[in-house]
Amino acid sequence: MKFIYQIGRYDRNYLSEISFVVDNNIFKAPLSSICLKSSYSNTKLTIVYPVSIVYNKIATELGDEFSKSIVQNIKNYLSNPNEIIKTHPHNQYADDFIVIHSLGNYKFDNVGINFEVSYDDIVLEILCDMIEKYIEVKDQNNEFYVDISSGLNIYIYALIEALKHFSVFSHLLNWQYKNLRPRTYIVFSDPILGSSAEKFQIYVQQVDFKTFFSAPVKNEDVNMNNGNRLSKRIFCKVEDKEKRKNLDELLINFVIVFSAIKNNTPLVLYHFRYNKYDDIITFLKNFIRELKKELIGQGWHKSPNISKNDYLKIILSLGLYAGIVQTLEKNLVKNYDLEEGVNLNVIKEKFGNRDKSIYSIFDLGFLVHHLGQEIYNLSEGKDENGIKEKATNNWEKLNKSLPGNIQDFVERNFFAHTGFERNVTEVRLSKEKNEIYLRYAPETENEIKNIMIQYFS
Repeated sequence: MKFIYQIGRYDRNYLSEISFVVDNNIFKAPLSSICLKSSYSNTKLTIVYPVSIVYNKIATELGDEFSKSIVQNIKNYLSNPNEIIKTHPHNQYADDFIVIHSLGNYKFDNVGINFEVSYDDIVLEILCDMIEKYIEVKDQNNEFYVDISSGLNIYIYALIEALKHFSVFSHLLNWQYKNLRPRTYIVFSDPILGSSAEKFQIYVQQVDFKTFFSAPVKNEDVNMNNGNRLSKRIFCKVEDKEKRKNLDELLINFVIVFSAIKNNTPLVLYHFRYNKYDDIITFLKNFIRELKKELIGQGWHKSPNISKNDYLKIILSLGLYAGIVQTLEKNLVKNYDLEEGVNLNVIKEKFGNRDKSIYSIFDLGFLVHHLGQEIYNLSEGKDENGIKEKATNNWEKLNKSLPGNIQDFVERNFFAHTGFERNVTEVRLSKEKNEIYLRYAPETENEIKNIMIQYFS
């Protein structure tokens, strides 16, 4: 699916068709994006209308049906702009339209009106629409185009920035299936205003936005002791208590899973439960719906000027969390039964295998060697008195099976030994299989959880 976005027009010549050239073919339409849609198959065109677009004196001068509708309904327009905008003639060529906030002073029939808008709010309005459309029809051939041939600078810049954030989100969401990451493009035409040309070339430029395996949130954003943590900044009302609780849980679980991968401690992934992929996506969809309501909650005269950075942190974190979980689910990395533990060979196969480590999916293949060395030390032993010679069929601290007698838990050793710290890790030997199984001592769970959160960023 090819998704195309362009800022809508309403000017004196807005019904006139213009000749645009796309791939050496000529198409006639009032908007370049309509021609782009005509030249492609399997497309979805969304026209973006600033809410102020109808406040134009030409409405009283032109005799077309849309202009008449504006004049007749202008007094009640802002109570539901969609009712008038949906009759805009250009929508007959489009698949959808959205209305966004506007900026500036306007006058209609000698009545002045002032619009105040935060640029960040406009970016979020467009971004929400992109994410919603993408999640609903996600496939391996998605492409997103923003046509910047029309519109004031503020809307054009917002379109491009929304495309950037969307690209990052979609990349964070798709690690296991990188073919689902959509390609992104900027579209523009030859200058039209003041030109004497009879036809105008449309240019399509692919743009790439770099994405890394990096947490969008910081420690202070998720610290439960921080009265100004991210969840409280977003859900600050008393009646939002349940939403805040659910968001806190998701973010903490995300941080633990992310930290486990970043810090090369795979046993953590088997010990702590993570949310299901579908549940994360459901929360994300609901969160975006709530955000859209917040953006128009104060009406159309003024946008709420919410914190774009805070909302982006959540959207991108949930995208990354879902992308990680999808990968773990696909590779059958799941919470172990406490009595069973996890086979060390399974960790080796899924994470310590140079050729097909899960780490490589996240572009973290450099972690494999260190983990492989630690697994070798555990499974083979450094001398003739290795783990297999000392471990029993009962769970015992790894400390009993390793040389030396270090009794104190040391955070540095936890990460230095890829999570197999001797005072929190327990080992047993399956006599039947002659294989090593590991788990974390149940009483040390909070200690491990705290250091994973402390050192995730």
